[in-house]
Amino acid sequence: MAYDAAVAGADRIRAALRQKGKATIVLAAGMSQAAMLEFLVHENLDWSGVTAFHSDEYVGIGPEEPGSFRKFLQDRVFQWIKPRAFHAICGERNPISELRRLNKLLAGTTIDVVFAGIGENGHIAFNDPPADFKSGSSFILVKLDRVCRRQQVKEGWFGTVDQVPDKAITLSIRQIMSAESIICTVPDKRKAKAVKAALQGPVTPKVPASILQRHAGAAIYLDPESSALLASTSRPIIHQAVSLAHLPAALAPGLKRFHLLAVAPNWKQVPELVLAQFARKATAAGAATVTAWGAGSFAVELAFDGESVRGSVTGPAGRGPARQVPTACFDPDQVDRALYHFLEDVTEIQPDVNAWVAVLVGDLGRREHFLDALGDPGTFIDRHING
Repeated sequence: MAYDAAVAGADRIRAALRQKGKATIVLAAGMSQAAMLEFLVHENLDWSGVTAFHSDEYVGIGPEEPGSFRKFLQDRVFQWIKPRAFHAICGERNPISELRRLNKLLAGTTIDVVFAGIGENGHIAFNDPPADFKSGSSFILVKLDRVCRRQQVKEGWFGTVDQVPDKAITLSIRQIMSAESIICTVPDKRKAKAVKAALQGPVTPKVPASILQRHAGAAIYLDPESSALLASTSRPIIHQAVSLAHLPAALAPGLKRFHLLAVAPNWKQVPELVLAQFARKATAAGAATVTAWGAGSFAVELAFDGESVRGSVTGPAGRGPARQVPTACFDPDQVDRALYHFLEDVTEIQPDVNAWVAVLVGDLGRREHFLDALGDPGTFIDRHING
């Protein structure tokens, strides 16, 4: 979870650096973010082009106190990397003047990535329920509720609830929602109720993180414990074993083509436009064959056929027809046949291709079945097919 979130966030930072030559990010502190931040600082990024803010801080707390979020980020992030600038929230200063300073710094700036978590009470940053969804200020002064303060005690930052400051400066909901991307990392069983309310309940100030449902660029990274109460969803959830954006450079040196496994419980629930974009991206990246599994998998073959036709029609004059990608389709009850075809038969179609890539879409009951195959194909075939 933490690694995937860090890689996704780093990809968005790189995209901003490529497009604009600079990037602005907001980092959250807290134990839910610790592992993700450790991976993030080890990403190959040009930090000299990155300006960082942090999302929230207690009023009345100094930078050396154990509960300081500024100290948390300094210890885990900024002693390892040197950004273009880090604009910390100075909790020991007069909060009104500090708000004025922070809002001036952020005025007119587009935030490329907000890294966030979800609190036990459903808060995002320090926007406790009922959150202010309308404030136009970038940073606001808030009063922390007792559930939020009790969480800080559980995490070991303070000895008692009464020691936790009851006021904080936080990035506002509207400012979070104005970001190009949001990477939200939420581990732990104690967050499960808040996660369910935020992702599958109504959008309401009573569950501040529920607002993320309205952000097209928000990605929520969960572990088995924090996601334990979620019901199945028909909305596509992407699990990428390898990101197509990194291919073929991320694979073996000199490799230009790869075998692609595309898996979904029901392809009919994936919009046609999304399928077309997927086929275009995979073809451009170098897919040599496609094995599709799941109900309605024939839609994948149609998408790839359509992409080959589109490429032939819109390509440069005088160019030959776009190559057609051989596509095999399998129903949900043919998981072993689909995997055997993907791992073995496709090498007969394109023997010079020696890499496998998978994109798993949706809430898959047999996801581990597929990931086993990708991690150790030979062992998987022996255990589940030949045996």
